[in-house]
Amino acid sequence: MESIDQRVLASCLALPEYLVIAALQPAATRLIVSVSCRHLTAACPVCQQPSQRIHGSYRRTVADVPCGGRQVLLHLQVRKFVCTRPTCPQQIFTERFPDWVDSYARMTTRLHTLVQALGLAAGGEQGARLAQRCGIQTSPASVLRHLMHLAAVPLPPVRVLGVDDWSWKKGRRYGTILVDLERHKIIGLLPDRTSATFAAWLRQHPEIEIISRDRGTDYAAAAREAAP
Repeated sequence: MESIDQRVLASCLALPEYLVIAALQPAATRLIVSVSCRHLTAACPVCQQPSQRIHGSYRRTVADVPCGGRQVLLHLQVRKFVCTRPTCPQQIFTERFPDWVDSYARMTTRLHTLVQALGLAAGGEQGARLAQRCGIQTSPASVLRHLMHLAAVPLPPVRVLGVDDWSWKKGRRYGTILVDLERHKIIGLLPDRTSATFAAWLRQHPEIEIISRDRGTDYAAAAREAAP
């Protein structure tokens, strides 16, 4: 492949400048791009010592953002290096691309962010359907799993709390839903509906002044114990 073609393709796919395209395999529904790193050295993740001694390599398949409605798969040729510092406990290490793809991840960071955005906008089922139409192979469970990786947003103090049970599996397993009634927002889900679990949560939130609940005895007992 000509060098000018590499630059143009890398620019169209918005690949990092240190990745070199070795081959392309276009198909009707997917685009496979073989890439490798152009850097001659890599830093040991433990001692940060640069190394040029290559121990071996392997191919890693990583999903990337779609292109023209087609799924994009990167065949990333990853090298293993020998750490040249004798005192370092990490004798062999793999080159890393922290700004592009995390270790052991099966998709790039930007695809991970895109799936999270689809999940926030449409939820699990609808987000997965929308992703499929865009050329992203995923499932409702995967969309929700990516959402769980989002950092929790700090909640403002809750003054008026609504509490009720909800069903994980109807008739068999129930949890507790907590709602800020002044802001009309769900602020938490508890794994069960026992008084001990709810009381432990109340002790961590002494700012609550009013609790709205049903006539269930468990929530009443927890309120009397932890927020009299």
